[in-house]
Amino acid sequence: MDLKLKKDRYSIVVYPQRKSINEVSVLKNTLAEKIGWYSSRNSEAHVTIVEFLADQYELGFYKKCIEKICGSQRPQEVTFDYLSLSKFGQAIVLLPDALSKLYLNALLKAFRKRLKSKNTINGSNAHISIGRELSPAQIDQAENLYGNINIAFNCDTIAIRKLDEIKKQFVVVNEFKLTGRPLNHRQYSLLY
Repeated sequence: MDLKLKKDRYSIVVYPQRKSINEVSVLKNTLAEKIGWYSSRNSEAHVTIVEFLADQYELGFYKKCIEKICGSQRPQEVTFDYLSLSKFGQAIVLLPDALSKLYLNALLKAFRKRLKSKNTINGSNAHISIGRELSPAQIDQAENLYGNINIAFNCDTIAIRKLDEIKKQFVVVNEFKLTGRPLNHRQYSLLY
């Protein structure tokens, strides 16, 4: 008898406020009008921290860990103001300004270090995807599509998203707030 529990695919992300999500949607719509449908077209704006597989019990463990980490991390205003078009990476992404990059790198590192397991896969450097899996021709079409971009939001929310197998999109299932409360060392002793 096989007693293995079903594992679902999840991602832990920095989740912007609705205004910023809508601003990124406008950028995605503009790209779609120019090149047609593309991968990540319907994905809401986010910064991926990690992806993982988990059954319902493992998910509970991740939630508790995220809650504790969020308690020790302070929120901060971040700005994404640089558009990167990469034929090599087959993507168009928004990158953070220098101060935001320092903050986000430290935030992502804090989560990745404490959530590391054989079932987690780290995301890349902090970015917000506009389009992925684009052909060189599609990237060429997008070359002069956008003017100056400046998307700013208070980085205060971390979300767990679950992959909807039917829609092939991640959907937010839990949100956690960064509160910046100091933790003592013993509060993490069970996580190591």
